[in-house]
Amino acid sequence: MQLYDEASAAALEAASTWYEAQRNEKGGVNTNVMTSGIAVAELLRTTFPLTAESVKSKKEGQVKGLSGKFIKQVLEKHGETRKFTVEGGRTSRGTLGLATNFALLVSAALEPFALDNECRKAVADVLETHFVHCIQQDYFNKRRLDVAIDFRKPVSGVVADILNAAKSRPDQATGAVAQHLVGAKLELRFPDKEIGRDRANAADQQTDRQGDFQLGTTAFHVTMAPSVKLADRARQNLSHGFRPVVLVPEEKVSFARGLFESEIMDDRVGVQGIETFVGTNIEEMGLFEADAIKKGIVLLIRRYNERISACERDQSLRIKEPAWMAASFGSPIEYEVSAF
Repeated sequence: MQLYDEASAAALEAASTWYEAQRNEKGGVNTNVMTSGIAVAELLRTTFPLTAESVKSKKEGQVKGLSGKFIKQVLEKHGETRKFTVEGGRTSRGTLGLATNFALLVSAALEPFALDNECRKAVADVLETHFVHCIQQDYFNKRRLDVAIDFRKPVSGVVADILNAAKSRPDQATGAVAQHLVGAKLELRFPDKEIGRDRANAADQQTDRQGDFQLGTTAFHVTMAPSVKLADRARQNLSHGFRPVVLVPEEKVSFARGLFESEIMDDRVGVQGIETFVGTNIEEMGLFEADAIKKGIVLLIRRYNERISACERDQSLRIKEPAWMAASFGSPIEYEVSAF
């Protein structure tokens, strides 16, 4: 066990030193670096010592075993299902050089330990986990929803653009985005009230609230797909003395109203479009003045990003700020998020 611990520590030190040396002047790391690390960890399971030749594929222009499919399998093994690069760095010119350099460093770091096959495979697992973590921190968690935030639009249109950007992602993360947009709006509108901050997939029962949000005796339910199950939840709200309000995309408002009509609850359940619910309130708080509404959009985006940072594992749900925000209101760190 001591031998394994010492070998793992030596391999991790070599990996960290090599990885950090690949950062660019802005602190970023190319995805080829991450995938090269995983590929070398995989080679370590079957090959030692690692040499420049052992890293090369049969065609000698690529890294042995490296592909987008392989990287996807490794990520999924670690519970990471977000979409990564399709090729996995296999066809990039610099990948072979990166992998070769790292392989030689790891091989040299492990040479003094004379590890048997099982210990070497265990060290390979440690390295693989390390580089999966690097992908999560330096790729997934630093990405943002890229939306054209146009402050000249009605705020409901800005919200619609954000939801559409979330819908276009491979994971179609509209539910999480919608919930935190509503949460951000409620926090801005009611700064003295406690507005729930939970992961978007947290069930109402887990939070001891009547809905995704509870304010006074009103239970708010944010959903992209209204269903009979939601009608049952609204019925429970009513039986406990709460007023259910269901927030859905504008395109689903008619369907949701029809659903509650069929459940004979249409006169007791409020249904609103998420875009209108958020957008109209921001405009009202800005007293319908253009400059104040523009500020309100900034407050909404920054409070939303703050909620994502506090609640969600997937930090790529944060919205990328357009240049005009920093130019007009300073950076998010410098600009304090507060009510109007």
